[in-house]
Order: sequence, then structure tokens, then C-alpha cells
Amino acid sequence: MKMKALTLGLALLALGTSRAFAQSFDLGLEAGANFSNFVGSDATSISSGSALNSKLGFVGGGYLCLNFGTSFGIRPEVLYEQKGAAISGTSSTAELDYVEVPILLKFGLGTPVFNPSILLGPSFSWNTLAQSNGKPFSNVNGSDTGLVGGIEIDLSKFLISGRYELGLDNVTQNVNVQNGTFTFLIGYNFM
Repeated sequence: MKMKALTLGLALLALGTSRAFAQSFDLGLEAGANFSNFVGSDATSISSGSALNSKLGFVGGGYLCLNFGTSFGIRPEVLYEQKGAAISGTSSTAELDYVEVPILLKFGLGTPVFNPSILLGPSFSWNTLAQSNGKPFSNVNGSDTGLVGGIEIDLSKFLISGRYELGLDNVTQNVNVQNGTFTFLIGYNFM
């Protein structure tokens, strides 16, 4: 827990000092879909031996991108994400919703109008809902740290992105199961 707090503190400090050096910034909203599943050596134990399938969920929020030239930026986001998994052959689903703060480095070509970019960085999440078929989960970790990697295409004021996030913390205590999430977003820059 101390390591998570230290990592989050350093990331926020870097954001605070980097804003003074940023040449411009983008501010916008984004929304899309998550395809999430549980990964890890104990994932099948949660589903009583049945296979797990991806669960479709909503993701949406806002972002601020501090641009250091046309090819590099630091992009913190605040997102609401629905994650979890579906159990194969049943109507059972596990839903875990989070407020998530990814802090991404954005490396782009710097071309006007059409600018492809790579996104990399950590994410910090706080659980807001944990349920299976409408009943609360027990022993759910209240927070999660993850690694995010993906691509983004900026089209003037619009953006399209796809990314994968691997959770580094166990979803529940004493079980080796993490979140694995594919996310697809469409966004709009207001500034």
C-alpha cells in the first residue's frame, strides 16, 4: 500500500511540475466500451472450473493532455469503468466498477489533422461496486494498480483509441486473479 501511495504521489508531483513547462494542453471528454475478464492462475477457481468470458462494460470520463511539442504529452485521465467477467454457459456475471486515474505518456508522430500515437503508463483505480448477479462480492480489494498500453489516432478535435490494461493487484484477497481489460474510446477535445 505504501508503494502505491508513493507511486501515485510521484506521478502527481510530475504532473504538477510539468504543467509549467507544457507548451499547450488539450482538455476533453471520452466514452466507449470495455471488454474485461479475469486473468491469473486462480481465475477458473472463481468460476468453479467453468471457463470465463469477456464482459462488456461502459467506460467514460475526461482527460487533460499536457503537450510538450507536437510529438510528446503527459495525459492524466479520470474514468468510470465497468469491469468483471462472465461465466461460460451460464447467465452469471461478476461486475467490478472502478473510478480510475490513468497517467499516460503519449508518443505521436506530430502530424497535423491525422496524428497516430502510442499510449503507455500506470493506472490507479478505486473500487465503487463489486457484485455477482446483483449480490455483493466479499473480500474485494478496494484499489487496483495497473499497466496500460495502447494506440490513439487524433483526427483534428476528435480521437479514437484502443488499449489494454493489466491489473497488478488481486481482485479479491488470497486469490491470484487480476483484471484484464481491452478498452475502446472515442473522444472530443474542447480545448
